Amino acid sequence: MSSEHSDEGALEAQWSERHEAGAKTIRDLINELKGFYVKVGQVIATRSDLFPQEYSRQCASMIDSVNPLPFEVVRKVVEDELLGGLPLEEVFEFFDEKPLGSASIAQVHRAKLRTGREVAVKVQRPNVERRLMSDISVIKTFSMITREIFPVDYYLVCCELEEQLQDEFDFTAEANGMDRIADALERGGRRPVVLVPRSIPGLTSKRVLCMDFVPGAPLSQLREELKRRGIEIEPGSLAEQVFGRKLLSSLTEAFGVMVFEEGFFHADPHPGNIFIRPDGSIALIDFGQTKQINFKFRKQVAELMLRVSEYNQMLGEEEKAKLFLQSLGGFAKDMGVEFLPSAGPSCAGALALWLFDSSRRELPDGYEANAKPRRPRSSLPTVPCVTWRRSPESLCSSVV
Repeated sequence: MSSEHSDEGALEAQWSERHEAGAKTIRDLINELKGFYVKVGQVIATRSDLFPQEYSRQCASMIDSVNPLPFEVVRKVVEDELLGGLPLEEVFEFFDEKPLGSASIAQVHRAKLRTGREVAVKVQRPNVERRLMSDISVIKTFSMITREIFPVDYYLVCCELEEQLQDEFDFTAEANGMDRIADALERGGRRPVVLVPRSIPGLTSKRVLCMDFVPGAPLSQLREELKRRGIEIEPGSLAEQVFGRKLLSSLTEAFGVMVFEEGFFHADPHPGNIFIRPDGSIALIDFGQTKQINFKFRKQVAELMLRVSEYNQMLGEEEKAKLFLQSLGGFAKDMGVEFLPSAGPSCAGALALWLFDSSRRELPDGYEANAKPRRPRSSLPTVPCVTWRRSPESLCSSVV
């Protein structure tokens, strides 16, 4: 047994070494190519469920630290697209030349209106839509050719990215989505558990968005920000655990409102878009990606979560729990989920547990809850997963 663990540990170390080298190569290539490839890097950085953690770590700086536009370009875009040719000083008392953050599509600047209101101004890069859509066309072609080689069908990932990107270029739609979610969280006079900035009426166009300024630091940079202030929080400490529970509770309640009440939600809540304010409260920013789901699907998701909870209470009732889990197959089919012929009888249940019970490390039918072979998603025809157990060297010549 110890020899088996030793061999597995050595194999994991080999994979980690290869991934680290590959991740640095990919990072450098993306920084050289720029354009949509930076967007790909942002996806890699925030989707550790699709990519090895070494790749996510190397691409993390692409979330909000892309090379910024010269301020004169920013000034021209704002004056032409938002102010109808008026000089910046006519509307803004102050406009910081240094961006708060810079990404593949836009960058954000802190400013103050002549009314005294502090705002954040999101400015789209000139000609970015044409360039990014051209880049994604090239990547789609490549991923189509290589879709049988990789463990994940990246062609489908690129198709989803292409669809999402088309929405991100219209800041008017983003402003409407942001305001709709802010209204939903405040409906009925309740105090929102998560702050959502609002757009400034009359100061939004397709390529420039003026909204409330949110002070604080993104979750992705929180530890570094605290260190700069001389505050050290040890990983796993009581303070970190208390904060983690508060963060999870606030986001759970907010997304519960968005998903189950409004049916309209922020669809890109990665750590760069979750802000921690100076008083410790939570804010959500960047509503370029939002999704809407109908009442029927909302009800199905809610019912599925309740069934997972019911299954977890069947301790010591192995046969009953097994039959209950298998019954989820029909429920999944009603939701439009399809499985490969090779899927086990409890695949739908395993998938439900994988989605809604992150505490699990073992799943029925031999599926695993981590990114290894027999993960439940490997039985979904549209999202194949890792299907081999070989050394890195063996993958150079063959793929199972």
